[in-house]
Amino acid sequence: MNEADTCRKFVVPKLQEAGWDDRPHAINEQRTFTDGRVVFVGGKARRGKQKRSDYLLRYNPDFPIAVVEAKSRYRHAAEGLQQAKEYAEILGLRFAYSTNGIEIVEFDCNRPIVTAVVLP
Repeated sequence: MNEADTCRKFVVPKLQEAGWDDRPHAINEQRTFTDGRVVFVGGKARRGKQKRSDYLLRYNPDFPIAVVEAKSRYRHAAEGLQQAKEYAEILGLRFAYSTNGIEIVEFDCNRPIVTAVVLP
């Protein structure tokens, strides 16, 4: 099962079950939030890879609160935590989550504590 399958079968249903799909809350999937670093190759400027979160959770339309990084079901949930933390820092968000659909790891940027939970 790849990352896209994990997202479709496990992550999205859990986010919806938790109420993130109910107004005023929102789930933004595959949200690009940078243009990509400018690099020079052979004297020509090119854009590098854009940064894109798997999920951006919004408390209301004007208040994003968390980024969620999803990994394939066979990988450990914590494997995406560093990436989620980086994205949360760039976006100025309080929470960073990483999940494989079985476990979820939470990082609170205001209180640097990591919490891991096995999902029901």
